[in-house]
Amino acid sequence: MFLSPFFLIAAGVGASVPLVLHLMQNRKKMHLPFPTLRFLKLAEKHSSRKARLENFLLWLLRTLIMALLGMAFAMPMIRRSGLGWLGDAPRDVAIVLDASYSMGYHTERGTVWDKGIESAVAIIEGLSDKDRFCIFLAREQPEALVAEPVANKQEGIARLRALQPGETSSRLGPAVTAAMRALLKADARREREMHIITDNQALPWQSMATEKVELEAKTAVFVSLLGVPAPENAGVASVELQPPVVRKGSDVKVTAKLLRTGTAADTTLSLFINDKEAGRRVVGVNDPEAAAPSFTLPALDVGVHAARIQTPDDNLPIDNAFYFLIRVQAQMPSLVVGNESETLFLRTALRTGFGRTDAVVSVTPEQITDKPLSSYACVILCNALPLSGQAIAAVEGYVKSGGVLVLFPGMGAKPDAYAAWNCLPGIPSAIEDLPLAQRNRTLTWDQPQHLLVRTLREGIGIPALAIRRRLAFEKLHETAQRVVSMGANQPFLIERQFGDGRVLVFAVSADRTWSDFPLSPFFLPLLTQCADYGAGVGAKAPFEWATDSLSLSERFPELKNAPSLSAPDGQPVSVRSSVVDGRTVLNAENLTMPGFYSMATAEQPEGRPAFAVNLPRGESDLTPVADKEIPKQLGVDRAVVANDLATLRKLIEEHRIGRTYGEHLLWLAFVLTAIEFMYANMLARGGKGGGGKVSVDAAGHVETHAKTPAETHADA
Repeated sequence: MFLSPFFLIAAGVGASVPLVLHLMQNRKKMHLPFPTLRFLKLAEKHSSRKARLENFLLWLLRTLIMALLGMAFAMPMIRRSGLGWLGDAPRDVAIVLDASYSMGYHTERGTVWDKGIESAVAIIEGLSDKDRFCIFLAREQPEALVAEPVANKQEGIARLRALQPGETSSRLGPAVTAAMRALLKADARREREMHIITDNQALPWQSMATEKVELEAKTAVFVSLLGVPAPENAGVASVELQPPVVRKGSDVKVTAKLLRTGTAADTTLSLFINDKEAGRRVVGVNDPEAAAPSFTLPALDVGVHAARIQTPDDNLPIDNAFYFLIRVQAQMPSLVVGNESETLFLRTALRTGFGRTDAVVSVTPEQITDKPLSSYACVILCNALPLSGQAIAAVEGYVKSGGVLVLFPGMGAKPDAYAAWNCLPGIPSAIEDLPLAQRNRTLTWDQPQHLLVRTLREGIGIPALAIRRRLAFEKLHETAQRVVSMGANQPFLIERQFGDGRVLVFAVSADRTWSDFPLSPFFLPLLTQCADYGAGVGAKAPFEWATDSLSLSERFPELKNAPSLSAPDGQPVSVRSSVVDGRTVLNAENLTMPGFYSMATAEQPEGRPAFAVNLPRGESDLTPVADKEIPKQLGVDRAVVANDLATLRKLIEEHRIGRTYGEHLLWLAFVLTAIEFMYANMLARGGKGGGGKVSVDAAGHVETHAKTPAETHADA
């Protein structure tokens, strides 16, 4: 097909001009001074044959040049696929729009989201009345804005313009799959197009291979990467409190994990507590703590404090603040269960380590059921076995709910006394007395990064103990792990997770009857670490990631009825109540807005911060994807990529209408013109145009001679 077919007439007329001139060419007659006509006729015939051949090549070149010029102005169009020669075929078009929060990145002309909406609208506006479209949004889960191909362009455009970018990450794979299924359900006789509109972030493409996206081979795929070529962003990826449970008067450090994209530069971090700035630091590019800067918290009262770490404004403002809660509790004591003489070293170590006389509450084994175990940082059993079934159930329930149990053996408990427990990391097989030659043992760290020993390794070095008696284990529970050993296959301290809590079992007693452990420099710091570890195991996370559903029953087990929950903007949050295994379970729904959520109950009608919600920070990594990787990620041989709307429109036009080859024909005509000029010039200089001299030798043979350049010039 041709955009200007009128010029085909001009092409035909122009191509006939060289032919007419060729036929009208008047050859110059040759006058010879010889009377023998037969020789003249032979010479003329020979010269005429060569001239006709040479003139034919010139005529052919000149005809092609004129024809190409005319066809070039006629603008021929060729479609790459489809029924272009038979007219436009109706088509179904699927649009997949990235709705993640990285689309809110600011550019010189609005946000990437604005460019994405503009591109989607342009695609729909460019459809004919016979075409149809559907629209899918790529979020954490695909969302159908227009589920099946329709022809109502105005309604589709109105829905697009009413959209806002989401506050979650995106997964392109499921959205592309859903869109492809919608196209395949439609009329198979229609042409199909798939348009994927996103920024140039690599993250949503990385999961394409694992999600097994299947595109039909005949479907044309257009990808619009509308982000900036070199995006820059800085933000906080997460925070960690150390220790995880904040006690009144204790030293607490907040460590922030920093995330950067683009050129490395200095960043200023500001810590706000209850909307008041509590600290600021500049993180340099070459700062040793650049990846994980930290703040030391000021003294805080008992209660829940709303905190955030703020980065300076940048092109992606939605991740400039990271929200978290600081729950300050009163100092919780440890419960030591055992006889007074056997717990002396334990009580002394804990009171000395925490510098408080109320750091320890001591009871006998018979009194353990009278104590509310949840009010203690940890429970330490010191030669307290055997216990009653009621006491065992109470202690195991305490561990399940997030408590820590520390068990020291003694001569009062035989190995059979441990068999009634379900939470132990191993059932002892015997109490073993060691020979004198085997009593000196050097402890080794089996889990050097464990919270119990991580800070002890540098402080006390490698401890050596004299061990006279130990608790022997033939087999440990499959979920148990050795934390410290005193020789090959001889555990000194073992741990097992049970429910939300932990159980720690020592292989020696807490007094001097089994070893000199209570007198070692290892004893006091390890005991205080156990108490701190117990407080931290059941600690609530300082923040939550944005989610569609969050269990309130797990985070607030004391809740009996549905509370009143408010979002950061003050709007109520839906709380769904259900009964599972005879127990009421409460879930908060649609927690997708970053910020602080407050909760009010019948017991506490005033709203108080319940949890802090942050957007998943993987979406803040704006590392670009390479254009050449797109077809590979989609699993197709060819997918055209556009970086702006103008390029997209051109690619769509080439696919739907065809590609014009007028420019190519003009270049070809130019090349042929150059060849014609050089060939004609060569003939003129060499005298091969039919002119020259004829001579007859003595034997009567006729010979022709080409004109010399001087003779040619003289003739001219």
